[in-house]
Amino acid sequence: MSLFNFSKIKNIILIPLTFVGVFTLFLPWIVYPRLDMTIKGYDGDGWLVSILFFLALLLNTYLFFKTKTIINRVGNILTFFLGLVIFSLGIYKIFAFYEDVNSFQSNDPITSYAGAGVYLASGLYIISIIGFLMLVVSSLGGYIKKKKHLILLFGLMLLSSLGSYLIFNQTKNSNQLDKVEIQENLDTAFAQMSNSLISGKSDQFVEYVHPILYQSIGGKGKLIELMSKLYEDVNVKSGKINKVFKTKTEGDVIQALLMQSFTFVTRGQETVSSTKSFAFSYDGGRSWIFAGIENRSYDEMKKIIPEIFDELRY
Repeated sequence: MSLFNFSKIKNIILIPLTFVGVFTLFLPWIVYPRLDMTIKGYDGDGWLVSILFFLALLLNTYLFFKTKTIINRVGNILTFFLGLVIFSLGIYKIFAFYEDVNSFQSNDPITSYAGAGVYLASGLYIISIIGFLMLVVSSLGGYIKKKKHLILLFGLMLLSSLGSYLIFNQTKNSNQLDKVEIQENLDTAFAQMSNSLISGKSDQFVEYVHPILYQSIGGKGKLIELMSKLYEDVNVKSGKINKVFKTKTEGDVIQALLMQSFTFVTRGQETVSSTKSFAFSYDGGRSWIFAGIENRSYDEMKKIIPEIFDELRY
């Protein structure tokens, strides 16, 4: 009789995973940087998720000491079901968060200020990953009968991981832009933003504005409304980047401090306004969004957009 028993190995894998899952209620889920406030799992549905993880932990600990095939099969199905529920909850919460952020609109300035820059922390991602691993490990319970099957599985996983890593790095390196291409994309994005102002298309203009800025005033809809009123009697004739003072790159994130100027026409009179602004790219310089500085100091801008690199201080 073979000493190999994947059911026990499966339990050995799932017990520490679900043990970690129980304590995800203490992990940060959502961060509000403006308020210096972090929402943790126990502030919301973390208790439910932890209870589900705890049930999975008890179940797999119990199954570890049982040898009956029928009991292990039923336990395997229950573990798969618990993993499915946990994974579904995590993914639902993640998508619901981004849906709320993208559709956010409020007339309350306090709510707008508090919600600006809100982002997901590690908690929901870890919950989703553990739930997914529970699905994978429990679903393999009925297929792996011999030790060589497990070795073959791990070998295939190792090869696929190595291949994915090599392909990812090769693709990433081959897709990296040089400085000329990055500058061209920055100029193009600024020109498109300027053209949306010139043509009075406020809905297109907001797509080039840093999200924190329109979140701060109540969402995209509020900014579109504000821009429409602001340019009722003022026309934008042209806009350009005069100079890029500084740039800073970390991974795919690129930030730039630049001088911009716009030519306005009011009742036939032209005026030129030159101000500093920040430009942000999160995909290696392919696309850009902007945040006007106006008369704010660097420290004031840092409070509004905490992610600004210190190297761009002006």
